[in-house]
Amino acid sequence: MAGDRGSAPIEAVIVVPVLIAFGLLFVAGARLAMASQAVDTASEHAARAASLARTVNAAQGEAQRAAAQSLAGDSQPCTATTVQANTKGLAVAVGQAATVTVTVSCTVPLGDLLLFGGGPGVRTLTSEFTSVVDAYRQREGT
Repeated sequence: MAGDRGSAPIEAVIVVPVLIAFGLLFVAGARLAMASQAVDTASEHAARAASLARTVNAAQGEAQRAAAQSLAGDSQPCTATTVQANTKGLAVAVGQAATVTVTVSCTVPLGDLLLFGGGPGVRTLTSEFTSVVDAYRQREGT
């Protein structure tokens, strides 16, 4: 029909940006889901490494090392990473049940998903995991 001439380019101009936006939203969601799994795994590895340490200072260092290795192994880009270990369980006397809890936070960049040279957009993901300290393993001060 003569009245429909030129409507396809106009429809494309309207629809294509919407489809691109949905695609980028999907990619952002996938990146956050994968990052969340990587942070969960890092907190598990860090808590286990800290629970195997014999001193409080060594536990903090082991937790940071294990979290960094885990995130690097998952190729997870974090603009900032924090690892906090609650190592009070290592001060408990041998023979008593104790735990070590580690919290890992990772700031994930999302600004690079914009088409024109990046921009703002980060999301901080946090995970906490608790690992049991072997009740009969010798520790600092025991």
